[in-house]
Amino acid sequence: MGRRISDSDPSGKKPCAFCRTMRVVVIFAVAVVVLMAYADKLYWLQDIDFTTLFGYLVVLSFLLVLGFRFWEEYWRPKKSASGRLARRAEREKQFDQLDELEAERALEAAHTHVDSSEEVGPDVKPEQLDLLGFTLPKKDG
Repeated sequence: MGRRISDSDPSGKKPCAFCRTMRVVVIFAVAVVVLMAYADKLYWLQDIDFTTLFGYLVVLSFLLVLGFRFWEEYWRPKKSASGRLARRAEREKQFDQLDELEAERALEAAHTHVDSSEEVGPDVKPEQLDLLGFTLPKKDG
């Protein structure tokens, strides 16, 4: 049996059971309202001017979006650049400490794997790997 288009979104994930149930409920609710309107059972809606109501809803939603954008752009407290730079420096310091620790561990591993007849000097550096795992030439320095 072929896959239905409604069973998944473009990323291939299936929607949750609640979402699927809500879709069915909304479809049936719309169908019931349409049938009731066709049978003139919605007499209590006769006094409501839906054109005016829709216009007010559009104006209200526009004002809400405009207010949110104005607040986000001008009134929302901004994070200072000095605080951001301090946090970045702290993260870099932590990464430098991790790099030193990894280098020490790699050096200790190199000491344990080297044959006892060979002498390992303090200038032995572990191989540097790029993100894909390919070896790179050792940096002098």
